[in-house]
Amino acid sequence: MKFLYQTFTDYNLEEFTRFNMIVPLRISKYRPKILAVCYILMIFSGFLRVFTDPGTPAFTYLLVVFAIPLVLVYVSKRQCRRVYNANPQLQERHSVMRFYEDHLQETSNHQSVDVPYSSIAHLVETRTHFYLMTAANQGMIIIKKNCSAELIQFLHELKQ
Repeated sequence: MKFLYQTFTDYNLEEFTRFNMIVPLRISKYRPKILAVCYILMIFSGFLRVFTDPGTPAFTYLLVVFAIPLVLVYVSKRQCRRVYNANPQLQERHSVMRFYEDHLQETSNHQSVDVPYSSIAHLVETRTHFYLMTAANQGMIIIKKNCSAELIQFLHELKQ
């Protein structure tokens, strides 16, 4: 096993929240359907607003359509904060990830785990992060600014 690359991630509430807000939507097979329903509801409420009197419930409906996503984001962030604060293993976790030819080794101040590349279920990429998902609700955070250009290229190849 030849050592290839290394990076690190300092887990904190912000990273944990970002992970939990982005990854479930990206790996969900229902994401396009959820977005389509939201867009249809917004368009429908707009038509109701235009073609009815200003005092009718259509305006209230329009407010609700815009308020629901905001409430969902607020509740999700609040839930993330509760989980993070309740679990000491998530707090102030420093993780070092070493990439080898056939597997990834993550070592933190709480545990060490070897993950074969074949067991990576999803690799989610954003503008600033990679998220390596080993299960539907378990994964690793990789911050791009802590990675070399070669490691980023390696992760892009791994994604395919």
